[in-house]
Amino acid sequence: MDKKVKKTGKFRRFALRLLGPSVSKMLIYRLLRKKINKAPALLPGGLSRCSDILFILPADRVEMIYQLENLFCILGRYRDSNLTFVCPTASVPFVSGLKGVRMVKFDPDEFKLFSAEFNSVTQALATKSFDICVMLEKKHTLAHLYIAGMSHAHIRVGWDADPVSSFPFLNIRLFSTQREGVTLWERNLEVAKILDADADSKVRWGVPKSTAEEVAQLLGEHKLKRDPALICVDAASLEDAHGKEWCAELMKNLKGAIPGQFYVFGGIDGEKNVKTDAPFPVLPPTSIPKTAALMACTDLVITGAGPLLGLAQISGSRIAAAVTKEQAEAYCKKNERIVPVTVSGKPGGTESAAMIRAAKEMIAHCKRGSSQPS
Repeated sequence: MDKKVKKTGKFRRFALRLLGPSVSKMLIYRLLRKKINKAPALLPGGLSRCSDILFILPADRVEMIYQLENLFCILGRYRDSNLTFVCPTASVPFVSGLKGVRMVKFDPDEFKLFSAEFNSVTQALATKSFDICVMLEKKHTLAHLYIAGMSHAHIRVGWDADPVSSFPFLNIRLFSTQREGVTLWERNLEVAKILDADADSKVRWGVPKSTAEEVAQLLGEHKLKRDPALICVDAASLEDAHGKEWCAELMKNLKGAIPGQFYVFGGIDGEKNVKTDAPFPVLPPTSIPKTAALMACTDLVITGAGPLLGLAQISGSRIAAAVTKEQAEAYCKKNERIVPVTVSGKPGGTESAAMIRAAKEMIAHCKRGSSQPS
């Protein structure tokens, strides 16, 4: 039976490829025409009757990190609602700690129209009707739009994407355009604002007590304490952007310039992990929840434009970041907890010195605080 379904799915996908994206979208819409809620999305009045919400999460882990603040704001606004997450495997750790939610997991590599993975997701949602569908996947395909269409939701919000417009599957569409002086954090929060969530709330990522205890034990095993200041060096992102030689020189200069206990972040499970002869203890790769707990007890993070830049900001750490001007504008929040050091081309001694000055500035103002629940 599975082989028959697989062959049928391949044939249907082949036929849709021949027809092109526009005609394929029209055919998918005809399949769902009885399920897609065609009533206008009435705001804010339509939000008063929202008890069931469907979230379609992004497959890219870095994109998911920069959606966290937006997601937490929405969850805070609808904390009494029934929540369902259509969740790619890489995004599961971000929401696995939430209580009372329904999780529909899938492998994004196999998530294609009429594939076995797609059929599994649609079957899991077939008997459910939602009030709101939130499409956080910006690089959505017709398979993602199919899920939004079959949700029955009267409010279906998300980003439009090329080459196929998301209308009528999404009836509130945002267009992701770069605007000067507006960070990716702020652009993503537009969804929270549309859904009447408080986008100005100071959201922090809380971690379970058991996870915090595991991280405390990990630090103890490497003879690291929270006093004096605990300083993380994200060698992987710095080496990726600026080279091993520059990163090694930076760590050598940091050791004598700034008081505190340094450690090298070993990476997030599944990402590229650091392999370096560092003058500091190198922590092993950790899961997303453990990384959040680690950031919550770290006074200063020295990093580049990688996953840790986003996680450290949502965890409330102080940060010195070696980034390009474009990366600083997109990824760095405008607050006193982060100092972006602009680098251009291949960095040299001047930029290394600027990083050390930024780290000194941050460590001088470090004030420890506990992680706040989201």
